[in-house]
Amino acid sequence: MNKDEIVFIAAGGTGGHINAAIALGEQILKKKIQVKYLTGKRKLDYKLFENYPVIHLDGQPLREKNIIKLSLSLLKNILTFLKILKLFFKNKPKFIIGCGGYICGPALLAGKILGIPLFIFEQNAVMGMTNKILSFISDKIFLHFKNTLGIKNYQIKKCSVIGNPTRNSIKFTQPKTQNTKNFLIFGGSLGASQINQMIYDFIQIDQNEECHFIHQTGSTERFEVKLGKNIHYHQQAYLDNIQEQYEWCDYIIARAGASTVAELKIVQKPCFLIPFPQATDNHQYFNSKSLAEEACFPVIFVDPKDSNQKIYQELSKFIMNPPKKDYRLKEQEKCSVAEMAVEEILKYVGI
Repeated sequence: MNKDEIVFIAAGGTGGHINAAIALGEQILKKKIQVKYLTGKRKLDYKLFENYPVIHLDGQPLREKNIIKLSLSLLKNILTFLKILKLFFKNKPKFIIGCGGYICGPALLAGKILGIPLFIFEQNAVMGMTNKILSFISDKIFLHFKNTLGIKNYQIKKCSVIGNPTRNSIKFTQPKTQNTKNFLIFGGSLGASQINQMIYDFIQIDQNEECHFIHQTGSTERFEVKLGKNIHYHQQAYLDNIQEQYEWCDYIIARAGASTVAELKIVQKPCFLIPFPQATDNHQYFNSKSLAEEACFPVIFVDPKDSNQKIYQELSKFIMNPPKKDYRLKEQEKCSVAEMAVEEILKYVGI
């Protein structure tokens, strides 16, 4: 390990941001370059970065209408910026990567002032406010989707459509040939009350054929219900090794966060997506739409503005009559997205 070469990766707030950062960090370490992470102080920031070299800092949102709260958030971001500026001045990183989250703002701004090469990853089909600002000072922008909303025409030349970095453990497996109905359900790292309630309602109804469910509920959403005929159901608070469940299932029911969509592209199982209704700029809906346009496997999604009753009806149809397994899968890329991105970055900075 070359102690003179170090890279900082900023990410936080969601599993999608953090898992992408970790995937990139794993590839950079293979190049014998040190990696340190900058993140916030949310629950997932501590949980997912627990075993990594990480610094927890205050990164605050600036989408706030209350002038007092906005002023406090701005002050905290300034103090965080000064801490990061001192950190970068002392360590002299070779480059800085922003993978999403409030911490990316002060981190990349500090890097810009010190003349450090900057790279950002936009994981959603709609560019977030922080990345919109950072896109003006970044040397390169890595995109998950071809038609990402928010990219300016003059910025296209520094964009690279590469996908979203995912954990090394996520792999493609050939679909099973037997006629099974195994459903994997999850709503993100913390679960999703909306999806949970719909599943609880469905599994109490008798079915004409056997249906098997593995359901990630989140730690606060676990309930015992009376199962209908031919229903086999298992719930977990968190899926510690989701690759095992990806291999087991035939169909997936989920939200449409960037990390989830990236993993669905790899596992290539028919899916039913219920975008999070409160997602900023409705980006989960556009994630779903982009996946459906680009995928070689069946992707069914609903409009988060629809009523729960309408969404439940569509979900029930999907479970009782899922898509046929007659689609043609794409051959997997030999290199992961993280590998390709790191190679492109290293080439850009001349390492």
